Amino acid sequence: MATRVNPPAETVGIDLGTTHTVVARLGSVVPLASEGPTPTLLPSVVAFPPTGGELVGWPGKARRTIDPRNTLMSTKRLMGASPLSLRAKRFAEHFLYEVVDLDGTAAIKTRAGVVSPVAVASRILSQALVLGGIEPRGQNAVVTVPAAFGKEERRATIAAARAAGFVSAHLVDEPVATAIAYLSRSNLRYGAVYDLGGGTFDLAIVDCRQFPFNVVASGGDSYLGGDDVDRELGTAMALRVLKETGWDLASERETFARLCVACEVAKRGLSDSETSVLDLAAVDPAAPWTKRLLEVHQRELAPIVQALVRRTFVICDAVLGEANLRTKDIDAVFLAGGSTLLPGLSEMVQAYFGKRGRRDIDPMHVVAIGASLAATRPKLGRLLHVFGTPHGGIPRLS
Repeated sequence: MATRVNPPAETVGIDLGTTHTVVARLGSVVPLASEGPTPTLLPSVVAFPPTGGELVGWPGKARRTIDPRNTLMSTKRLMGASPLSLRAKRFAEHFLYEVVDLDGTAAIKTRAGVVSPVAVASRILSQALVLGGIEPRGQNAVVTVPAAFGKEERRATIAAARAAGFVSAHLVDEPVATAIAYLSRSNLRYGAVYDLGGGTFDLAIVDCRQFPFNVVASGGDSYLGGDDVDRELGTAMALRVLKETGWDLASERETFARLCVACEVAKRGLSDSETSVLDLAAVDPAAPWTKRLLEVHQRELAPIVQALVRRTFVICDAVLGEANLRTKDIDAVFLAGGSTLLPGLSEMVQAYFGKRGRRDIDPMHVVAIGASLAATRPKLGRLLHVFGTPHGGIPRLS
């Protein structure tokens, strides 16, 4: 009687982002929904409505302005944090949530009870798998994390992947995943991955002269990204409204949070147009508006973007110094993350490195694509990491 051999598990690459989640297989992005403005992106949001249950992704994100304390966003920034840590304190300052202690880790109090960042991440992963038609029990996962993530954050990410039902879960740094995606089609000496997302910034310098390539140096900031632009633009718009009307949109945290949401929408519009519009009545219906719509110009966004990018260059200086390299030693700059689409950013990056940043692959997809390719190349195994498990390495696929 012949012995039955089970087929090897397949592997999916997942960019579990601060603001959006993307899934890829063998270098191709998996469609996750027909709803929402971008079907390949799933908002990293879980909402708990008063009627019970939970809403994940686009339906959850739709509740962020009407029920912000029970609509959990950007919780990746709280992964693995202790309740008394600086990260938990910064998170509580930035958002309306009540951060509490759950068995020694930071969690959020909602109407559905206390919810940990790991539970939020596992719900997002599970929803992405359902929408992508993927059965986790037959899959290995390669999940990306910021280079700045420490051991606790990485262990928490592994726990979320396992809670979502994966056979095994490995981690790869987000800039490394971008390098894998690009270097499958490039012949370079040194490459720099400039990764600016909704919540984090990472830079990695990669030695591409031999395969598998070597990450020479990397660094980042888990509180530097598009979210910061939204808040700074919100602050600027609140000051403008105060001067013009005497009404303070920043005096109440919930009102200011709605203003930041509106500024996020306006920011995206300013990527393609000189002007965008804020609906102030949607931000604060109680205000005595004489003019409901407020026009926002690119020139108002420009100094905010410039300040953000200059902060990234401080990290770039440190990473290049660690690698003992200068910008002229870098042969190519690869851009990743949706915030690299901010108006004026590409020009500043080009001026810093002396060469134009590449967008051959969609910056919103490149990290997930690289993660999905990593597991197909056994020689890249040392670039992947496992935390809190008795085994390591990379799944071998046939």
